[in-house]
Amino acid sequence: MNFLKPFWPYLKNYRGRIAWGVLLVGLAQLASSAIPYMLKLAVDAVEAGLKSDPSADVFDTVMFYALVIVALALVQMAFGMGMRWHIQATSRYVENDIRERYFSHLLTMPMSYYSRMSTGDLMSRATHDVNAIRMFLSFGIRMLFDAAIALTLGLTVMCFIDWKLALYALIPMPFLSFAMNRVAGRINSGFREVQELFADISSRVQENLSGIRVVKAYVQRKGEIAVFAKLNRKFLEKNKQLIGVESIIRPLAFLLSGTSLIIVLWLGGERVLSGQISLGDFVAFNGYLTKLIFPIILVGWMIDRYQRAIAAMRRINAILEEETDIKDADDLIQPSEMKGDIEFRNLTFGYDKKTIVLDKVNLKIPAGSSLAIVGRVGSGKTTLGRLIPRLIQAGEGQVLIDGNPVEKLPLDMLRKNIGVVPQDSFLFSDSLRENIALGVVDPTEEEINWAMETSQLLNDLSDFPQGLDTVVGERGVTFSGGQKQRTALARAVIRRPKILILDDAMASVDTHTEEEILSRLKAMMAGRTTVIIAHRISTVMGADQIVVLDEGKVVEQGTHDALLALKGAYFDMYQRQQLNQELSEI
Repeated sequence: MNFLKPFWPYLKNYRGRIAWGVLLVGLAQLASSAIPYMLKLAVDAVEAGLKSDPSADVFDTVMFYALVIVALALVQMAFGMGMRWHIQATSRYVENDIRERYFSHLLTMPMSYYSRMSTGDLMSRATHDVNAIRMFLSFGIRMLFDAAIALTLGLTVMCFIDWKLALYALIPMPFLSFAMNRVAGRINSGFREVQELFADISSRVQENLSGIRVVKAYVQRKGEIAVFAKLNRKFLEKNKQLIGVESIIRPLAFLLSGTSLIIVLWLGGERVLSGQISLGDFVAFNGYLTKLIFPIILVGWMIDRYQRAIAAMRRINAILEEETDIKDADDLIQPSEMKGDIEFRNLTFGYDKKTIVLDKVNLKIPAGSSLAIVGRVGSGKTTLGRLIPRLIQAGEGQVLIDGNPVEKLPLDMLRKNIGVVPQDSFLFSDSLRENIALGVVDPTEEEINWAMETSQLLNDLSDFPQGLDTVVGERGVTFSGGQKQRTALARAVIRRPKILILDDAMASVDTHTEEEILSRLKAMMAGRTTVIIAHRISTVMGADQIVVLDEGKVVEQGTHDALLALKGAYFDMYQRQQLNQELSEI
């Protein structure tokens, strides 16, 4: 059972099914192995009858053994069907468990993980690799047990008939074993290379489909086709190399098993002529040898599937062994409710050790107040917003909510109380209703309409063919940028969170719509902590306090009027935007 060790964490839940499957394999092989012996008895009976009386009618004898053989074949078929049901069903259960665990694990990984892993590679492991494991567990296990039992029973009876002839028949087997061991390692490494190239192909297709507008706008169709063709050709060549290795196995198995058959026919024939064994023994011996040839030939196929499954399991385990640094602490604090008081205490953060994104940030956001964050691109605004719901893990310093470090708060509780509207408003390929109500259990029509009215999306409802039941295209491709942002805003406010984070959430809407949204948000923001990250001064001027970030540091802080009076960085931003607006109106 050692060959099942890599898969045992999943197989052990179905030990009963596997045990029944193996038992049925054994019973099916017992029935199958009895058939050549029935042939021996039939031939010996006919031969004995004809020797004693050449004119004797042996039809009844032949008919009796024929019926016994038919009955054994039916028994073998029944047990075989049961065996396939148990073992192949187990492979489907295991496939389901691996895929569920893999997907669940991916959703626990932090955002930084996906910046270094390609989507195509992760998809390849979830589909191609999992299928390789299922193929081995479905057919490989059945055939391995089938072959092992067939070989054991067959060799036992062959040795009982003539042990010397059995040893001669096994002469080619060490050569087969040596060849299979040499080929197995090459199959493993070859399949791993093929899977990695398949992941590259998946990534290339996914990127081109997601960025189809860019490809078309920049006239890159021919260039992308050429790059894909080169990658696809490389994938073809690797597969051809793997096929070349695999093509050795079955012909070699045929050759060596055929050699065994020649030895038996030659030496066994001499033994029949010399009277050392009966004609029935010779027929039965060849029957058992023929039965052994098929499992021997299948050994090559099984080794191929096993090596593919091992390589696939290693690739999946490589993902499952990755640990997230964002998880619930052992000493969690369980507050009865969240008020929304936020504090950044001497916080320093960098996505790597070389670059500092936030440098010793100290901020307090009282519960129920609003904070606006402005600054140049790359100043750390979005990073500051992501630290609050622990989408990224804080480095040196602390992020506290209601006086508690966010690391000590349960992740589910923390994020259920925070509504986030990110810069990139992602929509699922589902109905508009489902996109708005994401994470809300059984929302009423009034709640959905209120959220849409707050985000100024209700006015667009008549533009959607099926209203709220209109299916949003993949990643919201059928919606305009403004509609996507307003849908994401509706999704955030319908939860009525204690903390609302708007990360440039109105960049794709016009100033008039922005004013309408902000006026409706005021009522909702009352009693809730709101963090507004924006580039437009018009978006943030009504906030209780505004901070200006520059190179990860808070360089200015105060109300809109107070910051204008300073005539610093905020004042310069305001002046530039006012000038741009005046120029656009000319």
